[in-house]
Amino acid sequence: MRPIEPSKDNVLVTGATGFVGGNLVEALLLRGYAVTCLVRATSDIGMLQRPSVRLVFGDLDDRAAVRNAAKAMRTIYHVAGATKASGREQFFKINQAGTRRLLEAAAEVNPKLSRFVHMSSLAAAGPSPEGQGLIEDARPNPVSWYGESKLRSEEEALRYAGAFPVTILRPSAVYGPGDKDILLFFRMIQKGFLLTPGTCDRSFSLIHVNDLVNATLKAGEANDMSSGEVFFISRPEAYVWEDVGRAIAHALGKNYRRISLPQWMVTSAGFTGDLYARITGRPAAINSQKVKELLQQSWLCDSSKARVRLGFSPSIDLEGGIRETARWYQNRGWL
Repeated sequence: MRPIEPSKDNVLVTGATGFVGGNLVEALLLRGYAVTCLVRATSDIGMLQRPSVRLVFGDLDDRAAVRNAAKAMRTIYHVAGATKASGREQFFKINQAGTRRLLEAAAEVNPKLSRFVHMSSLAAAGPSPEGQGLIEDARPNPVSWYGESKLRSEEEALRYAGAFPVTILRPSAVYGPGDKDILLFFRMIQKGFLLTPGTCDRSFSLIHVNDLVNATLKAGEANDMSSGEVFFISRPEAYVWEDVGRAIAHALGKNYRRISLPQWMVTSAGFTGDLYARITGRPAAINSQKVKELLQQSWLCDSSKARVRLGFSPSIDLEGGIRETARWYQNRGWL
């Protein structure tokens, strides 16, 4: 691994092999940054093997690797985190304790860090009152272990807001090319149906990954923003499942029938996922924690503060974003 010297172009990205982190790395490279990525030895690093990317092998448990990755960086983008885990302890180990170790390392080896951008989640704030978008000052009320652990990770970041500039981003649900979660809905509609949780419409906010990356770059490059700011990142619209279904059906040229699963069936599927995780030690895509989130009436946030303070305006609407995502899936044989 080549040595690194301090430079205004040096940035660290954690979670670079993931959906959001990978897109962020691409955008940083296009802007001419020298990108360091902290990656596990078992990760697929094919897309990161290029001259302007420096790889540091290790995870957030590896204090030596974390210190090595954080040294001489201008900006740290902390995108890594567990969205699925086999139990509560694992969420907190990765999302809270991992964030703490990265912050400790930055303070130790890089006290002149220009900014630490922490990627949190709307889940840290919790669901919104029906029909109302949460604002950043609302009291957090996470309903899942994931949301609780992301809120604790925010608190870890804010403890260092006096040591170096810290910015926290709370994106809504994210979709776009490369996303494996929304792929399930594309595949359902390709087969002519859409399963949705519960029998009533639920509203939620959405953001395309390219818009989220744009907001993240604005946060990282802001020179005059005070430390400790929190921002929701989303489009302004409130969506329901039918909006997403119609957009996917239009992009695929398909008709579909929506099937609303009763709550007891969704809850049972969650318990089945819990049993699978206990037996195998591997997280299930659907479990009781995920079901708690899916059955909430409203997941809306207001990103007005990001528009005013960051100059962030999302440019990709649902129809265009879904159409682009469908093409990406088809070109790679995922559909």
